Amino acid sequence: MNNPSTVPTDAVTDKQPARRVHPLVKLGFGLRLTGHMLMALALGSILGDRQAPLAWWALLAFTTFAWPLLGFLSARRAADNKRAEFRNFWIDSMIFGLWGALLGYNPWITIGALVALGTTQLSIGGVRLAGQCVIAAAAGLALGGLLTGFEINTIVSIRSQILAALAVGLFTMLFGVQIHFQSVAAYRTSGELAARNRFIEQQSNELNQARKAAVLDRAEAEAARSQAEDANRTKSAFLANMSHELRTPLNAVIGYTELLEEDLADLDSLDTALSDLGKIKGAARHLLGLINDVLDLSKIEAEKVDLLIETFPIQALVDQVTSTIDPLLSANENQLTVSFADGLRQMQTDATRLRQVLLNLVSNATKFTHGGRIHIDVAQELDDAGHQLTVLQVNDSGIGLSAEQIARLFQPFVQADSNTTRKYGGTGLGLAISRKLCRMMGGDITVTSVLGEGSIFRATVATDLSAYSGVESPLCPQDANGNTCD
Repeated sequence: MNNPSTVPTDAVTDKQPARRVHPLVKLGFGLRLTGHMLMALALGSILGDRQAPLAWWALLAFTTFAWPLLGFLSARRAADNKRAEFRNFWIDSMIFGLWGALLGYNPWITIGALVALGTTQLSIGGVRLAGQCVIAAAAGLALGGLLTGFEINTIVSIRSQILAALAVGLFTMLFGVQIHFQSVAAYRTSGELAARNRFIEQQSNELNQARKAAVLDRAEAEAARSQAEDANRTKSAFLANMSHELRTPLNAVIGYTELLEEDLADLDSLDTALSDLGKIKGAARHLLGLINDVLDLSKIEAEKVDLLIETFPIQALVDQVTSTIDPLLSANENQLTVSFADGLRQMQTDATRLRQVLLNLVSNATKFTHGGRIHIDVAQELDDAGHQLTVLQVNDSGIGLSAEQIARLFQPFVQADSNTTRKYGGTGLGLAISRKLCRMMGGDITVTSVLGEGSIFRATVATDLSAYSGVESPLCPQDANGNTCD
């Protein structure tokens, strides 16, 4: 524990704020010094005419020079500067009353000096201070009378009278000038203060309005967030119920259809029944696929999709997709070609999700192309951060897309336009899901297209997804049509 006695006193005094001196103290010091010096001219002239003793000259020097300085120092150091300065005015009045008695109660000099001094006190402190100073002057006159035996000597030279009148006039004029400058400064300060107060009031009003607007915006945002959370919970509950209610009977329909196909396969007379069963199975698989798309989108938006990273050859995955899409190619009389860049071998990512993406792109190209060409180009490149990407580019010579259609292409439940939906069907979920999956796997999907001439869909994924610290993709490029990650 530190000993309090060892704490330096300077450390304490340095922390004390400097005392502010009242402006009246500075004003009083100037007036006091000027007034006593001017009156000393007249008093010295009278003392010289009367051959006054040395003690009177010493008293005149003290009241002229020493007293103004002592009064200023005492008032500055006082706890109440203003009250201390008022006491100094009392002493001034008493000093002039004392000199009036010592010089024989000359009415012109005594009354002139006290009137000039009283005018100053009346302007500074009002009637109360002036009345107190009159009493102090009377006390000085009485004290001086006791010292001189109340001797009256009104004989004063013309020179002394002129000097006394000049002193009173100069003192009054200087006091008026000083008061004028102070009034101008006070008026200017008052105007600046009023302008500053208006500015502060305006700023305060604007701040209050901004605060109220912020409170309203926050309340609206909280309400919107609460509504969105409620809607999301409702959607999740609905999708969960739909999954249970629809997938179970659909799986049963598909399973029993396959059993019936096996039972009827050996009966040649039942070709029509087999065809109908195939249609049932196809419709059920189509409906199951739609349900799976909705559930996939819901999981992705809820960030509940876990990627299973595995190592597999990219060429084998592409071959599986082309084999799966072969019936649709034949139905629309399309030709499919595939090219691989040199050095392509294995990838480390979610093979199931990547297969889902590529199958969706090739299925769309095949669906919107009739009697045309579809080409899959597989290559590799580096992104801006130096990560290796695998590029799956699907080119088709189909119906193409306009700029307005491309702008809506990756929105969930939205196809190019209503005519496309009526003619080709579908939910519009495939591309939205595929883009989200690509971004989760370190890449993206972009599209360039010319209406009536075909489209190019370019999907990129990280060749080694384990190189990324997070699931969300750091790569969000912008294609020629302005598509970004937003």
